[in-house]
Amino acid sequence: MILVGVLACGGERAVTASDVEGDREVVDVSASVEALLGSGVRIGARVDPDSEGEAFLRILDAQLTPDGRFIVVLDASPPFVRVFNADGPLEAAFVPRGEGPGEAESPEALAVSNDRIVVLEPGRASVLTFDGELIGDRAIDFWPTSAARGCADDFLIYGPGAYDDGSIVWLRSFRVLEEMSASILEGASPAELSAYRSRARGGSSRLARAGGLAVLHHDARDPPETLTLSCLDGTLTVDTVPEFKRPVVGREQSFTGGAARQLQLGSYVFTGAAILDQTPILSAWLIVEAGTESGTHFIPAGGGSPAFYTSSRVALLEAQPGQAVLLEASFPVPHIIMVEYDAFVRALGMEPR
Repeated sequence: MILVGVLACGGERAVTASDVEGDREVVDVSASVEALLGSGVRIGARVDPDSEGEAFLRILDAQLTPDGRFIVVLDASPPFVRVFNADGPLEAAFVPRGEGPGEAESPEALAVSNDRIVVLEPGRASVLTFDGELIGDRAIDFWPTSAARGCADDFLIYGPGAYDDGSIVWLRSFRVLEEMSASILEGASPAELSAYRSRARGGSSRLARAGGLAVLHHDARDPPETLTLSCLDGTLTVDTVPEFKRPVVGREQSFTGGAARQLQLGSYVFTGAAILDQTPILSAWLIVEAGTESGTHFIPAGGGSPAFYTSSRVALLEAQPGQAVLLEASFPVPHIIMVEYDAFVRALGMEPR
């Protein structure tokens, strides 16, 4: 399968500067992206104290419904699931903390369709309506870390688990609460195996689905990989994330979810993934010194010119062609920025198809 649509160097776009990292041009699109984000719909930035669920503690995931009517956000604080109208108002907030039906202790991921929400936590999967009504739940024997709509009437779920023979399963397909045939991703990295054994994140993973493609990015692999599945013919393409040649001057230690993680200075920390114009695009922060990130890079999986945005506090979460793009921003408070899809594609120097 040939993926089309790269970050081109020509076309009409607002750029402020460009530089070269190794032999790769990085185009600064800060001016065009900043203007676009300034006009976007912001969810959770201006909190109504009388509206439960509008203030986020830490956004774990956010996805658009396929019809573009709603934005569903999974937050680290209860009520864990928040449903927003595409215009921004909060429609519903549900899934309190607990162990009973319709509750959760520590949700890790969600996926949405036009009428269902799947909420996943270690050992448990729950399916709910957009009003918060519980359709059903079941025990699961794996640890989910990310999820997305599948290619048919199903959901894709990524997370380590094992069969009775000891083989580790990383990617599953669910239809409602019935587990379908599982895809076994061979060649687990030491970081992935460590994550499975210790129940600590070995590296971020992100599932995305749009425009006939499903994408899984996981940086626990060495080197990090992005897997692209064609929903039309089942073709699977594996892209190694392009390396950027920067000097490594030391290490810093980051604490995420109580687990220590060593980060090389000069390396990228991947923060999100989405499919833009049939191309998987990753967002990443560059660690330039201990505790400091330098901007957000939007990196095409498999090659192409990265686009650079000077803010380090934006992560790409979700995109629906012809509808919208969701970005996570952490300043001044954690919130979602929703911008128009075609305008965002053009801001990165791509041409919407």
